[in-house]
Amino acid sequence: MPRPRPTIHDVAREAGASIATVSRALNGGVVSAAALARIEAAVARLGYRRNDVARGLVTGRSGLLGVVVPDVAGPLYALMARGIEDVTEPLGMQFFMLTDNRSAEFEAAAIAMLLERRVDGLILIGSLLEAAALEKLLAGGPEVVLVEREGDATGFATIGIDNEGGAHAATEHLVACGHRRIAHVTGIRRAGERRLAGYLAAMASAGLEAGPLVAADFSEGSGATAAAAVLDHPDVTAVFCSNDRIALGLCSVLFEWGVSVGRDLSVVGFDDLPFSAYLTPPLTTVRQDARAIGRLAARQVVGALAGTAGAPTTVIPTELVVRASVAPGPASVHEREVHGPQARQSLTHVSRRNA
Repeated sequence: MPRPRPTIHDVAREAGASIATVSRALNGGVVSAAALARIEAAVARLGYRRNDVARGLVTGRSGLLGVVVPDVAGPLYALMARGIEDVTEPLGMQFFMLTDNRSAEFEAAAIAMLLERRVDGLILIGSLLEAAALEKLLAGGPEVVLVEREGDATGFATIGIDNEGGAHAATEHLVACGHRRIAHVTGIRRAGERRLAGYLAAMASAGLEAGPLVAADFSEGSGATAAAAVLDHPDVTAVFCSNDRIALGLCSVLFEWGVSVGRDLSVVGFDDLPFSAYLTPPLTTVRQDARAIGRLAARQVVGALAGTAGAPTTVIPTELVVRASVAPGPASVHEREVHGPQARQSLTHVSRRNA
């Protein structure tokens, strides 16, 4: 005999909360952080899923969310999607995910398609459209949350990442380790711009000359291409990459050319993607909790649908994760005496070979 489907009463009993509190939590209402954690744990243990068919007939809602991401190749967006699913799945909701291929034109087309599907809400990650264009396109439409964006789109709820602060911390760490000539492999979009700003601010605060700057596009291939440009500057002892995918491409080429990451050249990334801890050596990087960001975005939309939307602008802090890809720089007396000459000779040889 099949097990009976768990009900909201079961969730309330399992979580030690009232049915009203569970209902508020599942509909995006305001509950304490402790109660929300207990309810989410109970939902997961019981495998609870709300049946919204009847509710949808009454409210006219579809039970669907639309999500637009820059691409499906990036692990960061997959983690955000998983976080969105953490919220929608227990509610019996679903979401459609489309890509904009890093094009404002494609993004507008993707949004139009989702609006035709009559989605209840939209989560736009890394939106390229100007605020005025978004307001015109979405006037009178569903609830909207913009992720990886803040400041310029005041008509929408936004969730931003402290890109500038994270990049500042990464660069400051390299300076503290004794590095004085620090390259930056830049990124694109607003995230890349803010990370560049954080790098430049940290270099200025340390009284150091910024650069060299090497352009990239957040992909592994652009990181691989950037390696030669970085090694064309033999005085560079460290490089801050605008994301982990760039760092992965860069490190793969350094390995191929016999340049030891950490000993010959220190490398820092950004995002703390799952593979970062398993590189050789493990990558020092800046962590943003992508899955938690996805959960927050989904809760924001669900809460807005319930009439209890959260703060219009939320900025998520980042955290520097120190691993073995950064070693003391030549400004360290020990490094000058032990590794400096060997490292400089290695990089000069590679740079000349690829000239």
